[in-house]
Amino acid sequence: GIIAQSEENAAVLFGTQKTFFVTEGSSQAIRAMVHLASQGKEKPWFLAARNAHKAFLYALALCDAEVTWLWPEKTDSVCACPITAEQVEEALRNAETAPAAVYVTSPDYLGNELPIKEIAEVCHKYGTLLLVDNAHGAYLRFLPVDRYPITSGADLCCDSAHKTLPVLTGGAYLHIGKNAPEVFARGGKQALALFGSTSPSYLTLASLDLCNLYLEEKIQEDLQRLLPAISQTKEMLMQKGWEVTGTEPMKITIRCAGTEI
Repeated sequence: GIIAQSEENAAVLFGTQKTFFVTEGSSQAIRAMVHLASQGKEKPWFLAARNAHKAFLYALALCDAEVTWLWPEKTDSVCACPITAEQVEEALRNAETAPAAVYVTSPDYLGNELPIKEIAEVCHKYGTLLLVDNAHGAYLRFLPVDRYPITSGADLCCDSAHKTLPVLTGGAYLHIGKNAPEVFARGGKQALALFGSTSPSYLTLASLDLCNLYLEEKIQEDLQRLLPAISQTKEMLMQKGWEVTGTEPMKITIRCAGTEI
């Protein structure tokens, strides 16, 4: 019906094989991603960056899956986990069995982005999937230079539309990459239903539908106007002695002197 048609429109805008609307935030989509990746695995386990959202931990418990953590060589924040493609490759090379998927958060809560393209290439080299919690980066697809996880090779990706797009709270997306197994596109709706209410908010769904028009007609204009202003603000802060961290273009993260983030 009209929801399926609107989701098809969103898939075209985001460049995905399939896009599903979610009304209970990226948390619901994360559970669905873990469930989809675990299907057919006798003892599923995930290789994951340690700054994963607690929704990922709940999903592991619900799907009876294990996890091996990837830790960064150096970090000064519990919210950041700047892993590299080389670390992922070493972990996969030394694993006794292939994981159900590699799971990362990018951008993280401080605006740090991972090298998703390089990590995706490593994952596919070793025959595993890449799942990306892109809750804070729904707009990345529409930048002058596309920095979207699906474009960079992620197989499954979730966005919190309500964080950076004009969508009501709880509005999110579950995206299936174009090269991901077709079974994910066929089973995505059922996977979401396992972890969501049978009475989704139709106000939230309507806002996701209306957002399609914004993405098609307005967001690039807004980004072209806002990006220089944000960049100038960061430069001004640094000139005044503040330390600005992170690479996400729409986020300003300031480190206060003598403190940890």
